Amino acid sequence: MNAPSIPEDRPISAAEAALVSWLLANAQMGCDTAGPSASVDDLRVVGRCSCGCPSINFVENGQDSGAFPIASAYGTTAEGVISALIVWEREGAISGLEFTELDEPVRSLPLIDTLTMMSPF
Repeated sequence: MNAPSIPEDRPISAAEAALVSWLLANAQMGCDTAGPSASVDDLRVVGRCSCGCPSINFVENGQDSGAFPIASAYGTTAEGVISALIVWEREGAISGLEFTELDEPVRSLPLIDTLTMMSPF
């Protein structure tokens, strides 16, 4: 999330939780850690990206210095927009879910059945 974060306080949505769970189960990046300590369903959103994309943080500044990517894949929204998805971790906790634009602006969540580790390009 390169744009500033807008404060928010809510539970993770079912769709967001499904994406994080899929990424952790299917697209982990060779981490040496045992994995995040919290249950995905217990995550709370504390901020969202101000650019309009669906990127969210579960801890303040969740994708900034000190955080590292632990899972990554690609997905396509219902509108046909392709994005990269990254789950971030900091100090043993899931700290963010990032959606990166590859061609067009990402404004909605990718569909779970489109997730893949294969690059679309």
